[in-house]
Amino acid sequence: MATDSATSPAVSDTSRDALAGRRILRQFTLFAAAGYLLYGVQLAVPVAAASAITAPWYTPVAVLLTFGTGLSMGPLTWHAGYRRLQTITGISAIGYLIALALWWIAWDGGQIHTVQGLWLSMFPGLAAICAALAFRPAWAFVVLGVAVTGSVIADRLARHAEVIGPIVAQICWANAFSMVFVVASIMGRRTARILDDSRAEAYSTTADAAAAQARSAERARFDALTHDSVMSTLLLAARRGTSSELVQDARNALTAIDRAGSDDIDDEVGASQTLSRIRAAVALVAPQQRVSASVLDDTARYPAAVVTAIAAAAAEAVRNSQRHAGPDAHTRVDATSTPARLSVYISDTGTGFDPNSVPASRLGISVSIEGRMSKIDGGSATIESQHGRGTTVRLSWTRTN
Repeated sequence: MATDSATSPAVSDTSRDALAGRRILRQFTLFAAAGYLLYGVQLAVPVAAASAITAPWYTPVAVLLTFGTGLSMGPLTWHAGYRRLQTITGISAIGYLIALALWWIAWDGGQIHTVQGLWLSMFPGLAAICAALAFRPAWAFVVLGVAVTGSVIADRLARHAEVIGPIVAQICWANAFSMVFVVASIMGRRTARILDDSRAEAYSTTADAAAAQARSAERARFDALTHDSVMSTLLLAARRGTSSELVQDARNALTAIDRAGSDDIDDEVGASQTLSRIRAAVALVAPQQRVSASVLDDTARYPAAVVTAIAAAAAEAVRNSQRHAGPDAHTRVDATSTPARLSVYISDTGTGFDPNSVPASRLGISVSIEGRMSKIDGGSATIESQHGRGTTVRLSWTRTN
């Protein structure tokens, strides 16, 4: 069943709108964390060598500010929101700059004799990548320039080796090399923002379409009222003149007009009629699908808006099951009616799905099921699905007064 939720309650609109951005930012953050892990393993010897020419306190502080913040991005990334991901990567970028600034204070003027050079000059691009994920592009390029320039100069001063080429060329080459990854990170964030904006626009368009449909339904209702009550009464008056039947029809027409202007038009639907509407909605999308009904009280009545929402949401859930559960899946629909609660469970034995892998453009669950149920007081929609274990959609409405 192509639904987009897990066992938890419906995701807020804000988190949905940032879904693509959060996923892409998480992937780039994990990439940066993996880079810190690899560099941490490779630079253990250069870090130890460089500690001989700095104050004793510097090396543990610098390692914590660089590798500590960089490696912590990995576990902190899981289940983190968009703002939290930006904070995590921003701290890592700033940590590197602080470590680089402190080097000039802690350096005792000595030199190291290693081929690799000063360990801070090995990964300034990682700090710039983190800055690209956390800040605006202009600040990311500033971080790149400062990190590369500062680390290259520090390396030239601290390393006892013959350096080939002028320092300006070395700085330019290091900036150009790291800029490739920084630009890729910036473009990834930009792509995510475009996807999220498109998703939000799709929600807005869907809402506008629903509003237009509601206006059309309202016009149709008033057209029916005019035809069935007003016009029929006027025809009766023209053909038969004054009569007791005309008086009764006129009273009924006036009552219908008064109700049309109030908020309680067809405000309640009986239990039997409610289940009939649910069956009819399901039959439109799956004519062979049976609906098992349990009515605990024939006198129960429900708001018409509730009945319409549950019937439509159930039909959407059945439609998704028919399309995506698989040819061998069995779908079951159970409806339960009590005076205080109306519930519909749609379950299948299909292949199931991973809610996190559903594309952001799929609006079936978020708009047609969860969105529809969230707009009625007391309504809720819960979706459970796992690979190989099928999917269950629970629609319910509980009377709040």
